[in-house]
Amino acid sequence: MASGDVAKLPEEQRVLIRSAVGRIRDIANSLLDKQRAQTAGEAGSGGPSSSGLLLSGLIESLITEKRLQYRSRPGVEIDAWLDAPSYGIFARVQPVEFKRLLSNLVNNAVEAFEDGAGSVRVTLSARDGEALIMVRDDGKGISLNLLSKLGKRGETHGKSGGSGLGLYHARISAESWGGSLEIASEPPKKGAVITVRLPQAQAPDWFVSELVLTADRAVVILDDDASIHRVWDDRLGDLRDRGVEVVHVSAPDELRKWCEENTGKSRGARYLLDFELLGYEDTGLSLADELDIAAWSVLVTSRYEEARVLEECARLKIRMIPKGLAGFVPISLTPARERPDAVLIDDDPLVRMVWTTAAKKAGASLRCCASLTEFETIRSEIEEALPVYLDWDLGEPAGGRPALDRLLELGFKEIHIATGHDSDSLPPLKGISSVRGKEPPWV
Repeated sequence: MASGDVAKLPEEQRVLIRSAVGRIRDIANSLLDKQRAQTAGEAGSGGPSSSGLLLSGLIESLITEKRLQYRSRPGVEIDAWLDAPSYGIFARVQPVEFKRLLSNLVNNAVEAFEDGAGSVRVTLSARDGEALIMVRDDGKGISLNLLSKLGKRGETHGKSGGSGLGLYHARISAESWGGSLEIASEPPKKGAVITVRLPQAQAPDWFVSELVLTADRAVVILDDDASIHRVWDDRLGDLRDRGVEVVHVSAPDELRKWCEENTGKSRGARYLLDFELLGYEDTGLSLADELDIAAWSVLVTSRYEEARVLEECARLKIRMIPKGLAGFVPISLTPARERPDAVLIDDDPLVRMVWTTAAKKAGASLRCCASLTEFETIRSEIEEALPVYLDWDLGEPAGGRPALDRLLELGFKEIHIATGHDSDSLPPLKGISSVRGKEPPWV
């Protein structure tokens, strides 16, 4: 019921509701699966995910729920301390059981405060191929003679009616994923630290491990959430002095207008696109497809694990950054690429060599491509105003016609047909600047 109509809510509330409802559903399904497995005499379905899961995303959503759960206790603070080193840590875990594990550890920490105030801090880091999840509290601590017993079935500590199953479940789950659980404490009143160690998994193909920008290319940010624009401003502010133009838009038509008015910049710009745009049917993915900018787009979304989003990203070959981690993704800046003075598309290596030599002698910069396919791989570097010289006998199934049609479609303004044929022997050609011979323009 709660998730039935969330489109009009702010991003943070939408994420929270989906996370909470999804977790309820997952727990119910997990219980059903276990019951079916027991009935069938099988081992159950609590095994790890076949692919790595982003631990920071699981932790952040669980901690948000825990803060709401304990909001009636103003003296209790629960925080996830996720920073740049925690970015991109994956592990093969079962998500429902992992959240249950973490939920039990946080509950135990809060109960250690009894009715008083206290803080619980959850941190994530990596060391020597392991992911380390640490739950630290400043409660009353645990006596030394109890430390070795905790984590065993039926062992509990200072909890009225406690069953001892919370820590036991946490230890068994961690071990089933190839990890371990450690408990440390310095009583009295110095709290406890529980560390869960898990083997790290390789990041999936959709994940952006590093955001690579180019000094002379614009960065266009599409998001309906003003706070995300502020995050990117903080991250990219220093790069403006190094040639990076940062463009902020919040609606589909604003993005369409910018691309239309900046045809030279739009090819090769880096687009950081939100998936869900409040009040619009368009999504970041549909706009990337419509505007033909998928090759330079990154989806920045909190819905990175949804099947339909993953499928569409795979189709468009777009990778993703989880929105909650936008403030931590590593960013690198590559030098501005040398802009060519002209482009030659010709499948004859001798012609390309002659043109390249002539360009060097004239002090010009020439990009050569042997096919339309090769040209497509560099078109983000080619401005539509540059002259393009096209071999009419290009070794394509239909000669140079497909390449000419594609260049016109892309908006190139100066196209020259470079051919040994007489111009009268060619079919009528619209949109070209000239028909010329094979000699380089610098001769």
